[in-house]
Amino acid sequence: MRYPKKYTRLISARYAALREREERDQQKRCAVARKDPEFAEAEKVYTDASITFARAKVLKEDYSDEERAYNDAKAVVDRILKEKGYDLSLHVHCKKCGDTGFVGEKLCSCAMPLYLAMVKEDSGISRIPKVTFDDNRVADTDCAQSKQLTVLYDKMKEFCDRFRDTRVKFILLTGQSGVGKTTLAYAIANALLEKGVSVCFLTAFEFNNLMLRYHTTNVAARAQYMEFLLDCDMLIIDDLGTEPVLKSVTKEYLYNVVDSRVVSGKKTMITSNLNLEELMLRYGERTVSRMTDKTYSVTRELLGDDLRKFRF
Repeated sequence: MRYPKKYTRLISARYAALREREERDQQKRCAVARKDPEFAEAEKVYTDASITFARAKVLKEDYSDEERAYNDAKAVVDRILKEKGYDLSLHVHCKKCGDTGFVGEKLCSCAMPLYLAMVKEDSGISRIPKVTFDDNRVADTDCAQSKQLTVLYDKMKEFCDRFRDTRVKFILLTGQSGVGKTTLAYAIANALLEKGVSVCFLTAFEFNNLMLRYHTTNVAARAQYMEFLLDCDMLIIDDLGTEPVLKSVTKEYLYNVVDSRVVSGKKTMITSNLNLEELMLRYGERTVSRMTDKTYSVTRELLGDDLRKFRF
């Protein structure tokens, strides 16, 4: 699994700070022990014996005397530490990763709660309902899209379950207001987050404003606005078409983000009240073509009733 660079940097920095605190604490405990004359003398003898033993192993064929002196000195130090309760060890909170947060290139289980918390904070999920696939109740209503939406929920649940190995890179969901697009997007976002997938959930208005800030910010400071959009595992833009069209921003950056994510193999979902023809008129054929390429995209138009008129 590849983690967004933003999170690996933050996690590495957090664990580096943890190790530094433990090292400072160890140094303080060592300083206290060395104020004890008996321990200070024993440590000096042990240090000298260690150096002599190491040199003898390199230069001499028989270094049994040096090894014996080293072992005797170590035994004295160990006895004093035990008798007087001095703890000079470097405390490690996680033996699995050695307080690095990673086992090889994989995130350690001890760092996963931190990773998920950062993902959820960045995703925007904290401000949306905790909708899950199990909350779908349209099958129990007589709304026109009951069957279609139920099938789509099942397909999208399968998409989330197979997120890492599915061929689908892009999901475009269109339909009139109230047919269930946004609620389904909520369920997808929440399901992926529970699996440790990094998700960015934005309304089209929020996405547009973010791109405007990117466009008007000096080059050195731009990365903060674009990095997570391009690096997150799943980008969801809700209600595309409700945002104002800003010159040199709206169309251009939508295409750039969509194209970059498709090329890099990242997954993207867009919901819109506009149909394909209206999307082409607003954003251009090039952008819509990227969204609807059948080799990697799933495009669905939801037709039916306004679900807000039904009781669930």
